[in-house]
Amino acid sequence: MGRVVHVLIGSSAAASFRQSKVAANRKDVLLLFDHLSCGPLPPISDVLSWTRARRKYWRSITDASYPGTTKDIYGDVSALQAAEGVVLWLGTELADQIAAAWLPAFLHALDGRQSEIKIVQFKHNVRDKEVLSLALLHPKDIAAHPPLVSLTVKTITELDAVWNAITSPDPTSLAAYLKKASHRFPLLARALREGLARYPDATSGLSRWEAGLLRNVRRVQPSCTMVIGQTLADSYDSFWAGRGGRDQVGDAWLFDRILKLADPKLREPAIEITGSRSIYRKTKVRLTAFGQAILDGKANFVDANGIDEWVFGVHLQSAAGRVWFHRGGELVRR
Repeated sequence: MGRVVHVLIGSSAAASFRQSKVAANRKDVLLLFDHLSCGPLPPISDVLSWTRARRKYWRSITDASYPGTTKDIYGDVSALQAAEGVVLWLGTELADQIAAAWLPAFLHALDGRQSEIKIVQFKHNVRDKEVLSLALLHPKDIAAHPPLVSLTVKTITELDAVWNAITSPDPTSLAAYLKKASHRFPLLARALREGLARYPDATSGLSRWEAGLLRNVRRVQPSCTMVIGQTLADSYDSFWAGRGGRDQVGDAWLFDRILKLADPKLREPAIEITGSRSIYRKTKVRLTAFGQAILDGKANFVDANGIDEWVFGVHLQSAAGRVWFHRGGELVRR
C-alpha cells in the first residue's frame, strides 16, 4: 500500500498521537478540528461548500482560536486525496463516534472513490478506564493501541445509513436507527442516544448542557468562568459515575450557549450578563427571575422565546413549526 494518513479529532489528541511515534512522518497526521456534534450538520453534497459552512460556524463561536486555512483537514484536503489508506483514531465520546460515520461520506464526496479505511477504537486504557478521547491518553498508551480494523463494504454501508440519519432534516430517521435491537457500531449508537439530550427538554425547554449552565449560574454566580468550569466538571463527574457524560463539548461552545440564554432580544432571557460578551473571563452572570422559574419547573424557555437552533442535521425553528422536544429518551414534536 502507498501512503497511509492518520486522522485525529482535536488538536490535543493529535499532539499526543504525534508524540507516540506511531506515524513515522508527522505530515501523515491529519487534524480534524471540527467537533462534529456541534452546529449544523447537513449532508455533504459538495465538500468545499460543506467545509466552508462548518468553518464559518466555528468562527462564529471562537474566531480567535480557530485554526488557519491549512492547519486542519478542511483547509488542505490534498493529503486525503493522495492517500491510499486512511486510519481514523477514536475515543468513545459523541464527536469521535460521529466522525466514524462522517469519514466515509466525506471521502466519497471528495473524489468519488473509496480509500481503504481503518479504525482504531479505544475503549479502555491500561487502568480499565473508558477512553473518551485520545487527548486523555499518554503517548505510550497510544503506541500500545488496539488493533486496526478495516471497514468492509457492509460496514461502510451501515455507516452511510447512520450518516444519512444524523444529517437528515427530520429526526425520525435517527430515532428509528437508535431503536434497532442490534448495531454493528454499538459505541456510536450509545453516544448518539446521549446526543438526543441536545434537543430541548419537554418541561424546561433547555438542552442538557443549557440546563447545567443555568443550575451553575444559580450555584456559583457571578463568575462566568466558574459557571463554565463547573458545568464541564459536572459532565465528567457524571461520566465517572456511570451516568452518561459521553457528549462532551468545550468552553467556547458553552460560552456561546450562555450568550444565547442571555440574549437581550429575547422576550424572557434566563441569564443577565454584565461585562464582556466576547471574553468569558471578563463576564459576570446572574440568574433572572425567569431563569429561576425554569429551574423551579414553572416555565419553558422555548415556549417563552421560541427556538432557532440546530441539532445535527435538524433545524429547530418555531417560526416554521419545526420543534421537537426530548422526553425520557424519546423525541416528541409539538
